[in-house]
Amino acid sequence: PVGDLNHDLGSALELDQMELVYQPIVDLKTRSLVGFEALVRWQHPQRGAVMPAEFIPAAEKSGTIIRLGQFVLDQAAEELARMIAAGGENLFVSINVSSRQLLRHDLINDVKTVLARHSLPRNALRLELTESLIMDNPEHSTRVLSKVRDAGAGLALDDFGTGFSSLSHLMRFPFATLKIDRTFQNKKAGPERPIILKSIVPMAHDLGMQVIAEGVEGETDALELEHMGCELAQGFHFGPGVSAVDAMQLLTKKAA
Repeated sequence: PVGDLNHDLGSALELDQMELVYQPIVDLKTRSLVGFEALVRWQHPQRGAVMPAEFIPAAEKSGTIIRLGQFVLDQAAEELARMIAAGGENLFVSINVSSRQLLRHDLINDVKTVLARHSLPRNALRLELTESLIMDNPEHSTRVLSKVRDAGAGLALDDFGTGFSSLSHLMRFPFATLKIDRTFQNKKAGPERPIILKSIVPMAHDLGMQVIAEGVEGETDALELEHMGCELAQGFHFGPGVSAVDAMQLLTKKAA
């Protein structure tokens, strides 16, 4: 029952049940590894792996999301610093930010603290925010995100194409990266799918944004996206989320 999940969520961080997995992000032209998206997983003693879709809403409701968000920020920054030291000079890691985190003024200080503590280069740590999240409170979002960017974190607009905002509407936010939602990789998305994709990519480029496609599951998709001018991609075609140890191995393999 959900009640139990909420109860267990409270102690999951103390009991070290939360861990990050890193999904590779590759350059479509060179097929080289350029970054990772850090995704949180809950290893529940009875239920096994609990997916974010199941526990994040519960964490949002209960307020545990604040502590969980800090854990993700800290852990990702620490592991990114290790990866960079191991030879991933221009590597980046992106993490997802929740509405509760965005509404807290401490987000700016939290970001400044981890960047300084781990001596991370500018834009190496990136925060991903969804369109619906920033549109809930556009004025506040603009202020907070500008400060976060000035502090040295990169900003990515996640799940683009699923909301109702036009790119022009989103221009006032300081995003450097646009992530195209995985639904656009679904062939059932209809005949307008390539047309929409073909308009999103150049428009994002005209606004000075880099484009990452999510949910790439096959070589045909990868080639099509590369042909459209999309720079980066992630998805099962390039690998699932792996532990920090395995992510480090992928990096050393790349260096070799």
